[in-house]
Amino acid sequence: MKNRISRCAALIGTVLSLSSFAQVCQEVSLYKNGEAGKMDTAETRFPEAPEWSANWGEMEALTPPYIRLSGQKDRAGDWTGTLSLAHLPVAVQNGNLMLNVRSTQNARFGVWLVGDFGNSAVKYFDLGANRTKSIKVPVADLVGNRKTTVTKIGVGLFNVPAYQYTTLFIDDISIGCVSATGETLPEDFFEYPFEIIDPSKPSRQGKFTPATTTETTMAYTEEARQKTKDSTQMDFVISAEEFEQITNFANADSMTAQKSRDGWFRNMFFIDRNRLRDSVIANPKALFYEAATFAAANGNQSMPLLLGNIDYAYRGYVDSTLQKTSLFNSRILQAGLPSAWIKGSHLKIFYDPYFICTNRKSIPKVEIYTNGKWVSLEANSSMDIEFDSAGKQIIKVRLSEGGLTVNQNLYVEVK
Repeated sequence: MKNRISRCAALIGTVLSLSSFAQVCQEVSLYKNGEAGKMDTAETRFPEAPEWSANWGEMEALTPPYIRLSGQKDRAGDWTGTLSLAHLPVAVQNGNLMLNVRSTQNARFGVWLVGDFGNSAVKYFDLGANRTKSIKVPVADLVGNRKTTVTKIGVGLFNVPAYQYTTLFIDDISIGCVSATGETLPEDFFEYPFEIIDPSKPSRQGKFTPATTTETTMAYTEEARQKTKDSTQMDFVISAEEFEQITNFANADSMTAQKSRDGWFRNMFFIDRNRLRDSVIANPKALFYEAATFAAANGNQSMPLLLGNIDYAYRGYVDSTLQKTSLFNSRILQAGLPSAWIKGSHLKIFYDPYFICTNRKSIPKVEIYTNGKWVSLEANSSMDIEFDSAGKQIIKVRLSEGGLTVNQNLYVEVK
C-alpha cells in the first residue's frame, strides 16, 4: 500500500474543504415553465395523475405553468410520489434543493431525493392554506456531505384528512451543487478507501491517523501473566466483574447514546488489557480513534462500523463460598460506532474489515434493520440509514459468525 497516510490525509482534507469541487459548482433548473416530466405510477399514492402545465393564474411566487397534484381519498393518509424530470440524473455535492409549493388546504409537505444512495431523509414543512412557500433545503441535510447522483425528486403530503379535496402546486425546482459540465463526478472523488486486509492480523499501518496509538497498559504482572498463560490456551482472561459488565451491556434494554458509544471501547479495553500474549489482535483503542477521526472529518454523517469478535475466558466462582474459581470460555461479538451523535437525518455506515478487532479467521455477517426488514451489509460496502426525527434513535444490528448470532441496539443522538 503506497503512501496511504498521504492519500487518506488528502481524503479528509477534501471532505473538510471541498475546495476542488467548489470550483465547478453551479445550480441546475429541474422544472420551470411547464417542462415535461413524469411521476412513477407504481409508487405514487396521489389520488390523481399530475398535470404538468397547469394554469390557475399567478399565486404569489407561483407563475403558470406549474405542476398540479390534486384529489381526495375516503381515508386519511399520506400522499407521496417521485418526479422524474428531464434534467435528471445529476451529480451533486452539497448545495441546495429549491422549489416553490402551495396547497389549497393546511398541509404537511415533505420533500426528499432519490438516487444511487436509495431514498434520502425527508424534510418536512407546514403549509398554510392558499399560501405559497419558497423552500430551500441543504442537500447535505438530506444525503450528507458527499458525492451523490440524484435521479428523482420525492414529494408528498402527509396526514391528509379523509374526504378533503386538496391541490398541491409545485414550481421552480432547482438543485446545486452540480458539475459545471453536467458530467458525473469522478468515481474516486471522496470514495471510501476500502482495501483487502486480514482482520485477524494485528498489524495496522494507519488508515486515517498517521500516529501510532499506544497499547493499553497490561493488567497482569509478568508473574501472574505467566501463571495464567500456563493454565489456558486462551489469549485473554478477564475477571468475573468485567465479564458481568460486558454481559450487562449486551443485554441492556436501553441506554444513552453516549453509553452506547462508550460500550464498545470499554468492553474491548477490558479484554485487551487482560491479554496473556502480545500481538494477538489489532489495537482496539487505535481502531476506535481512527474511526472517530473519519467520522469527525465527515461531520458525523458517515462512519465505519467497529466490530469486536474475540474468544476469551473469564474467571468465575464455582462454589457458594466464592472462594474457588475456574476459567470459563466465552466470546464477545459486538458492534460499535465511533460517535454518540450524527448530524442530520441521514447516516452512511461502512463495513470495512480494517475496523474488525478479532482473533478469529472468519469475519462476521452484518445485517441492519432498515425500512422494515433486515438488510445485509456486505464487507467492503456501505449502507444509508435514515431517521424520521431528531433525538435518540436506535440502529438495530445483527451479527453472525462461527455459530453465534447476536442482536444489538446501537443508540445515536440525531442533531
